[in-house]
Amino acid sequence: MDPKKYLDNVTENLILANLPLNEQKKLRTHLELVSVETRQELDSVGGGLRYICFPVDCAISLMEHQPDGQRVEVAVIGKEGSTGFNAAQGLTTSPCRTIVQVGGSMYRLGVKWLNDSVPFLVNTLIRFGAVIFRHSVISVGCSQFHSVDQRLGRWFLAHQHRTGLTTFPFTHQFLAEQLGVQRGTITEALAGLQERKIVDYGYGKVRLLKMREMGKVSCDCFKLAKQAIEEYIRDIKATKRS
Repeated sequence: MDPKKYLDNVTENLILANLPLNEQKKLRTHLELVSVETRQELDSVGGGLRYICFPVDCAISLMEHQPDGQRVEVAVIGKEGSTGFNAAQGLTTSPCRTIVQVGGSMYRLGVKWLNDSVPFLVNTLIRFGAVIFRHSVISVGCSQFHSVDQRLGRWFLAHQHRTGLTTFPFTHQFLAEQLGVQRGTITEALAGLQERKIVDYGYGKVRLLKMREMGKVSCDCFKLAKQAIEEYIRDIKATKRS
């Protein structure tokens, strides 16, 4: 790997950026920078965990699938974290389906390179697993107690926060699947947001226009999830300095 390309991109993922230099050096030849596309599947339920994926400018979803085909997003991961974090606790199979929500680039590391020689990384992945558990709890409560408009607002804010983007390649059907609702329900919610000039949408594309107003539409779940990420980032930075 080109050292300059590695250094330019590795700092975009907060786990990799906060690794001690000795661990970065150990992993440098094992990390692979790859491009991924929207809807690309990275892991299947019960499938073997081959890679830990560290998003740079993409967003990755952890999905729950029911036997009747229904699905819903449990959590979304961006540059603050990684997939495959359960490998740090010895898990060898994926507990959920993992798909790319927003295409872009990411680093991937073979699970076999996660060992005692990179203890900071192992501990950071375990800590990130706690963040995802917190996000999953928030997501369950949100789906039960908040309106579709509130949940959709939270979902857009979460993806903007992970990627820094304001335009996303999302169809109505895709959004319906992520929120676990009917397509018509999403169409109605988007129409209301567009009428208020908070979003602009066409087939296969949604553009966020007014982030502050979107924050008013969203429930407090986005703030709670964001707080969990910020606390986790402070923790790993403090641990690195100690």
